[in-house]
Amino acid sequence: MRKAIQFLTSLALSAALITFSAPHSVADTVTVVTPPSISLTKVGGSITATPATWSSSVKSTFAWLVDGKAVAGKSGTSFTPPTKKGTTVIFRESAQGMNASSNPIVIGNVAVNGFPVISYADAANKTLAIKLPTTTPAKTVATYQWFSGPFEVKGARAASYQIATGDQGLEVSVKVSYAAKTFGPSSITSNNITIPVTARTYSQIWSEEFGAGTAINSKVWSPENGDGTEYKNRGWGNQERQWYLESQSKIDASGALVMTATTEGAGANKCYYGKPCEWISSKLVSKGKVGFKYGRVEVRMKGPVGTGTWAAFWLLGANIDDRPWPGCGEIDVTELLGRDPLTNYGTPHGPESGRSYTVTMDKGFADEYHTYAVDWLPDQITWYVDGKAYGTLNKAELSDPVHTWVFDHEYYLIMNLAMGGGFGGDIDPKLTSATTSFDWIHFSTINGIGEVIQH
Repeated sequence: MRKAIQFLTSLALSAALITFSAPHSVADTVTVVTPPSISLTKVGGSITATPATWSSSVKSTFAWLVDGKAVAGKSGTSFTPPTKKGTTVIFRESAQGMNASSNPIVIGNVAVNGFPVISYADAANKTLAIKLPTTTPAKTVATYQWFSGPFEVKGARAASYQIATGDQGLEVSVKVSYAAKTFGPSSITSNNITIPVTARTYSQIWSEEFGAGTAINSKVWSPENGDGTEYKNRGWGNQERQWYLESQSKIDASGALVMTATTEGAGANKCYYGKPCEWISSKLVSKGKVGFKYGRVEVRMKGPVGTGTWAAFWLLGANIDDRPWPGCGEIDVTELLGRDPLTNYGTPHGPESGRSYTVTMDKGFADEYHTYAVDWLPDQITWYVDGKAYGTLNKAELSDPVHTWVFDHEYYLIMNLAMGGGFGGDIDPKLTSATTSFDWIHFSTINGIGEVIQH
């Protein structure tokens, strides 16, 4: 519900001297299994080439390129390069109309004798490790930058890489940079590994069905009454116009929890804005009773009618008393504004987030029930309406994910109907009442990830 400044994520592209991708199609019959490589074992000595490995027997030809130009008469696997610093040497192998190029060696710079190779380091295929080629000189300092697709992964500078949910379907690689005294620096990029997409399996482990003719379950829900002043959050942090009362939430004959906002009787309470309250409504929370960490959270809900109404179903970090908002984190599963009756909003809030994801609903949210959900994983949150994803936040998108990804602990549920405020907007002066309805709430694990915390 609280709006934070939209964050901007800066993603920088990597420019390696040369990259390769394996396998690569050759006339649909032959592929390059391993590209050619070159090595310089002694400064001032000759460069030796190791030809490519092909998927089947193929006749190939060799050429040496100096600063991009083929050297006439040089077609073997050994070459004595020019001594001019800054000269770039590459070995090229050609077969069936296809060229496969080696790693580059720049005279006067650290010679990287081949390509770094990445591969899975564990049986679960969750970690990638690097096998580095030798260098000349042997004593160098290597640094790393991992990439997911064409983009740098923020903070991923170790010699190994933990695969993230957001990497699925993308090619992961690493750029290795070398430095040594009296030598110029060199950089080279590894092979790519395409991370497979893992199908998601959901298992429901908790639900709130409400139930016709029953009272609101006090083992799950508590009211947060008033105008926020009692919680040191006047106007609930958004200059809202209502006073919350538990009595404005009731379960109807169909088994839905209905929250009603009305002007009738509102003036009995004095609001933070210095005069009798304009509206009364309702807000229920599961704080201190039932908490959740990771998993799928979904609600079947019908939104309100009327400009200035603001219904929401959301999660707030359970550590809010120790770490004030936005440090505790917030996940808005859905926010429905009467002034914008065709739009659904889903928003993450934290020290570095607050960008809303939106989706246009053909028939709007007020005339019938819709299902709103989030898939909340340790490194990714995805928002859904009626089973269709419309927004995803990946941990790796944040500029400082180690310190500003605050979606890694227990959260509790909140449902409410607010009036006006900074996000709800001006209230139609002709409006006197509004309702929002909650049919059910479900919580499921995702591939076994997710837990319910009972207090």
